[in-house]
Amino acid sequence: MEKERKKFTEKSYEKLKNAIQEIVNEEDKKDVYALSFCYTCDDEDLRFPKITLSYNTLSNVKEESYNAASKEDAKWNFDYWLQTEMETIGGKKDKLLKQWFAKTPHFYTDEENDRAIEEDEDLYDKLLKKGDRFCKEFIKEAIALAKQLLDEGEIERIFGRNIPIIIHQQDFEETPIIWTKKANPTKLIKEFLEYWDGDDDE
Repeated sequence: MEKERKKFTEKSYEKLKNAIQEIVNEEDKKDVYALSFCYTCDDEDLRFPKITLSYNTLSNVKEESYNAASKEDAKWNFDYWLQTEMETIGGKKDKLLKQWFAKTPHFYTDEENDRAIEEDEDLYDKLLKKGDRFCKEFIKEAIALAKQLLDEGEIERIFGRNIPIIIHQQDFEETPIIWTKKANPTKLIKEFLEYWDGDDDE
């Protein structure tokens, strides 16, 4: 399992690094103030968690300020971001994710999944727990990847300064703030935490 997980994270790191470089090819790097790792599951299937990389710009904040309740809202609420999808790691099409999942104790087959949905409530509960545990492992790796990009100086090299990587669900309100806290130095996310009242990890 360790070997498969490592393969997945190493490949994902390269994909993210290259995609972040692409952002500055398309935008003024001084205008980009934050990156987004948006966590979802393909078809809401817990076997296929994924992170979609996007970003936001100060120019967009200015524009969206007219639609949002406040400038802070436009800046830190994902609903008002550009949501330009630059790269995806994980999900149904990611072979390395499938290989990693297959080697974990959380693995279950299509056949088991279909049976659970159609007729077996006990199996459904069991698979739900397995899938949930795999997603928790996936999030742990996503946090580690964000931290690695910052710690190894990739973000600073690309943008000329460090900018925060916000890790969140599609529905920002439901997201544990702790994900972003674990990935970023505190001073980098001070403004974000103030907006989201980040003292509350729940």
